[in-house]
Amino acid sequence: MSTLTTEALSAETTWTTTRGPLAQAATMTGRALASIRHAPAQLVEFFMIPLMILLSVTFFMGGQMMGSWQDFLQYAGPTIIAMGLFFAVPSTGLGLYGDIKEGVFDRLTAMPVSRFALLAGRVAADMAKHAWALLVVGGVAFAIGYRAEGGVLGTAGAAGVILLFLFASSWTMALVGLTAKSEEQIQTWMISLLMPLAYTSSAFVEVETLPGAVQWWAELNPLTAMSDSVRVLLDGETPGGELIALFAWSAAIIAVFVPLSLRAYRKRLTN
Repeated sequence: MSTLTTEALSAETTWTTTRGPLAQAATMTGRALASIRHAPAQLVEFFMIPLMILLSVTFFMGGQMMGSWQDFLQYAGPTIIAMGLFFAVPSTGLGLYGDIKEGVFDRLTAMPVSRFALLAGRVAADMAKHAWALLVVGGVAFAIGYRAEGGVLGTAGAAGVILLFLFASSWTMALVGLTAKSEEQIQTWMISLLMPLAYTSSAFVEVETLPGAVQWWAELNPLTAMSDSVRVLLDGETPGGELIALFAWSAAIIAVFVPLSLRAYRKRLTN
């Protein structure tokens, strides 16, 4: 084959694009969400865990913890929902691990697709599923008696706070999914990292009721900042230090784990 023919074939197989990383990320988000048509059970999986946690903890433990399950629901209902959604965050890592295992990213790597877009698309798609789950389980909480004194604005603000923290947390699981050797390892990370954070925060109980050493950590726990911010907004009060702490935690997590995830992805491709 002549040199001219080789160069012509090479030119024909060269991929170019004028779309930026954000536009590419939106395309990848749409691709990930399109899979729901073939596997609608994904939507059930996202709201089933927070729904079961809300109902079981409220009805079986709420009366023991606060005298009546109604009082417990009013205090801890929204944060229980947030914790349930938090436990679904590893789905981002599992999804990325599955894409890599099936060679999806290997095919996309041959195209001029931003590495950030590939990861951000998966995270954004999972955020849409989290928002759906929040809507469903929040509706159930309202149906069984929860009332937000902050009205529509307070409820919208609390939802935004929850989704912001889930977005930041999803990048930690993206890194886990890119570095894990198996799906079981991702599940292990979930148990060893997420559960201690959840149960040493103010999500279920007041910080003042915890032992001294645990109380010190609970006050620093990012999930305490999220829980307190949600309560303040839903109660119609003006947020203060708790919301600042939440923004600081979210910004720090994103600033650390987005670059680490991109680095892990490049390393995974080269290996």
